[in-house]
Amino acid sequence: MIGETMNYLKILLKEPLVHFLLIGAGLFLIYSFSDGPANDNAKRIVVSSGQVEQMVSRFTQTWMRSPLDEEFDGLIENYVRDEIFYREAVAMSLDRNDQTIKQRLRMKLEFLLEDLSSVSEISDQELTEFLARHPEKFMVEPRVSFRQVYLDPQKHHDPEAEAQSLLLSLQNGTDPLQAGDATMLAYEHIRASQSNIVRSFGESFAEQVSRLDPGDWTGPFASQFGVHLVKVTQREEARLPELAEIRDQVEREYLVLRRQEMKDDTYQRLRAGYQVVIEAPEPADGAPGVAATKQPVGGGG
Repeated sequence: MIGETMNYLKILLKEPLVHFLLIGAGLFLIYSFSDGPANDNAKRIVVSSGQVEQMVSRFTQTWMRSPLDEEFDGLIENYVRDEIFYREAVAMSLDRNDQTIKQRLRMKLEFLLEDLSSVSEISDQELTEFLARHPEKFMVEPRVSFRQVYLDPQKHHDPEAEAQSLLLSLQNGTDPLQAGDATMLAYEHIRASQSNIVRSFGESFAEQVSRLDPGDWTGPFASQFGVHLVKVTQREEARLPELAEIRDQVEREYLVLRRQEMKDDTYQRLRAGYQVVIEAPEPADGAPGVAATKQPVGGGG
């Protein structure tokens, strides 16, 4: 019985609406027992010991020393000034119809939802299922190990023809380190990913080399630098790793998606309780008359 109850509670705690209700209840209790402007202590400001410690800590981190007495008094007075101006501004309704304030409050609420989405533990089964649903996020690129010999087109009248001749020499045993032209490109590339090859040689070269099987020298292949002869020594196909190899990465991606889903779901649940009315703008002088319309959007009353 106890086990069933615990399982039910775990399932219930994953519901975004439950999280949101807990936030609302918490904020209500805090506001009810605090010294906010809505109660009888609107003119009473309490600077808690924790707030004092935060002020001193920020000052110490910035200036690499503790504040002097007059500096400490200044920290307290600045906090009190902020609080007084904030309360008076709210009392004057200066926070209403302010897009900046709306955006900040929306961000704070979304941050709360993000924090709640990280509370419950994530099981390996959840991550395994997430990995199976989104393999494109975690595929390991194909990798190729190869050697290359370079021909500079500025130093050869017909680099393609000379590359063909050099290819026969390499296949017959010519030392590749003594062949070709000097270049800043590495002679040997070990387990190079497709994206790294693209960055170094260009997309066309990377596509051709990634299809080669290990074997003898082949080519020529053109890159953004010139002409290359290539010998592939190893090739690894693209693959989806096991969860144990990339658990941290999968968990990060899972949390990103879960946070967004929680925010979207909470918004939709709240949205259902509102009726949004869109009023058409008045027609400009001389324009054809368009009657103002009201378009209800969403549910609720």
